[in-house]
Amino acid sequence: MKTLGWGRRLFAVSIILLLVSLFITVKHNVIRRDDILNCSTKAIMHFEDTVTESVNVNIHFNFNAKGKGSIVVEGYSDSEAGWLYLQRYVQFDYSSKHVSPSARYYQINRWVSSKSSIDQSPDVIFDYFMREMSDSHDGLQLAMEKINADTVLLSSINSPLFICALKPGSQLE
Repeated sequence: MKTLGWGRRLFAVSIILLLVSLFITVKHNVIRRDDILNCSTKAIMHFEDTVTESVNVNIHFNFNAKGKGSIVVEGYSDSEAGWLYLQRYVQFDYSSKHVSPSARYYQINRWVSSKSSIDQSPDVIFDYFMREMSDSHDGLQLAMEKINADTVLLSSINSPLFICALKPGSQLE
């Protein structure tokens, strides 16, 4: 009879530990679901005609709360049309996945770009730029690796690597 009482206590303690660990896991995943990342980088990219098709831009990546994000690309493009100002906005939905304590994947879905009123660059140049980061209109996956407290490395399947300086408000653990 004594072992039956011990078994019940062990079972009760096991259930309590299971519930506590489930609570912590769920709470931890809810907190980390919005991997807020705000960073800036500079890029000089050359396309098919490396002499006249290029961009020299600042890029601002914003992965905000609730799976909403944006990319702002501003600078200059060089093409047959000349050296022209470029300013584009990309809005998107995203989800993220932790692959290690210092790395995660951001899957960008349904992105839409718009051109500012002062942007004079040909659309084909911006299309080249976005194509370097994506293999389709809907499929863009960025891998993020934290280098140090102030810097992350961003890359995708097709893109050059971006070393991105973190802005205030980034919530990376």
